[in-house]
Amino acid sequence: MVKHTILLVFFAALLMSVKAQNNLTASAASPVIVNAGDVYNPFIERQSRLYNGIEHLGYSIRIKGHAYFLQKELARGTIVYDELVFTNVPMLYDLFKGQVVVNHFNGFSKVALISAKVKEFTIHNHHFIRLDSSTGSPLITGFYDEVYTGRSKVLVKREKFIEETIKDELEREFISLDMIFIQQGDTYYHIRNKKGLLAVLKDKAPAVKQYLRKNRIKYRKGPENAIVKATAYYDSLNK
Repeated sequence: MVKHTILLVFFAALLMSVKAQNNLTASAASPVIVNAGDVYNPFIERQSRLYNGIEHLGYSIRIKGHAYFLQKELARGTIVYDELVFTNVPMLYDLFKGQVVVNHFNGFSKVALISAKVKEFTIHNHHFIRLDSSTGSPLITGFYDEVYTGRSKVLVKREKFIEETIKDELEREFISLDMIFIQQGDTYYHIRNKKGLLAVLKDKAPAVKQYLRKNRIKYRKGPENAIVKATAYYDSLNK
């Protein structure tokens, strides 16, 4: 009996020591970098802040197309969520709801993250940042794709909506909508057409216009490409 009591006391002391060491290590790690092997480690995944959200149930298969960025299949990416960095995470970006969706640790259900806690994320080699609306700014709160970063920036607010048409019956389809902005300093400009683009780049507008014409870059055929190329060229003239 005495022998068993000694063993129990020994193991209790050992467990308390390990717990104290773990608490000390956790408190010293700031910011915390959580790698893929950590995120999905079975000993911590149930406590991971990454799963702090609501269940994502998806959409009816009767709606044509899909609600997600580029593809409806999960792709691995990186998320800064609730002040933690998670890498190599299976995820989707829901453009209809403006939500980042991650695969739950159970392997089959999905979790829509709380958007206000998502600082930035990268998926399909596109880096999205969260920006908030403010008085006098054309921005609306949400995620913006940083498609060009130099002295200026080109940001794209990517969304999808459901278009309904009635033929023999009601048909529904996901339609993409992209809003493109140029950032110069703390000022954002919503670019709606080529005239608006040249107005933002007005101090070098003749040179930019000539550059686009010389390189056969047609705004109507690809507004995003034209805006990126024009802005990058504009920045090169202002070095």
